[in-house]
Amino acid sequence: MNDIKEIREQLLTGTAIADVLDDLATLRLDIFPEYPYLYQGLREDELKYLVTYAEAPDACAILANDGLTVIGAATGMPLVHEDAQMLDAFAGTTFPLNEIYYVGELLFRPAYRNCGLGQKLLDRLEHYIQSLGSYRKLTCATVVRPEDHSLRPCDYIPITRFLARAGFARLSGVTTSFMWLETDGVKRDHLMQFWIKDLI
Repeated sequence: MNDIKEIREQLLTGTAIADVLDDLATLRLDIFPEYPYLYQGLREDELKYLVTYAEAPDACAILANDGLTVIGAATGMPLVHEDAQMLDAFAGTTFPLNEIYYVGELLFRPAYRNCGLGQKLLDRLEHYIQSLGSYRKLTCATVVRPEDHSLRPCDYIPITRFLARAGFARLSGVTTSFMWLETDGVKRDHLMQFWIKDLI
C-alpha cells in the first residue's frame, strides 16, 4: 500500500484541463478494461469526450501524482452540460438539474486503491463545488453487472460500498444506458445506475 501523504493533488479548471487530457485518456484506457466496465476504448474517442471538461463552465479535473506519474484522477462538471442520455434519466424526478454536479470519474491505478485516496479526492472535489455556490447535489452513475458475471474477480470490491460510505444514496429508477465495445470485441448496451448526495 502506498503512503497517500506522498501523493500530490492538482485541481485544474478551464483551459488548464486541456494540458492534461492525454494523461486522463491514458488512465481511462488503462483502467476501464478492468471489471466492471470491461471497456475497450480508442484514444481519439477518449480525447474527444474529455475535451468537454476543458470547455464546460465550472468543470474540473483533479489529478493525483506520485512524483511525475499520474496515478489517479477525479473529474466533474455540472449535470446540465452532460449529454441528453444523462439528462433524460432525471426527467421523472423533481431535482432542479441546474443544481446538480456530476462526478465523471474517480479512478486510480491498482497499487493506489483502498488507501484513502478516493475519499481524499472526493473531499477536494466537493470543496471546489461548494466554492462555486450554485450546486446542492452531487451525482454519479455506476455500471450494473450481475453478481455472477463470469469475469467478476473473486476479490472484487464494488464501488457502491465506497459510495454508501461517502454519503451517496441509490436513486431508485433513475438509470440510463450506454453502448460500448467490451474487451472481447463485442459491443453491448450497459445499464447505468445513478446515485446522489447532498452537498452541505
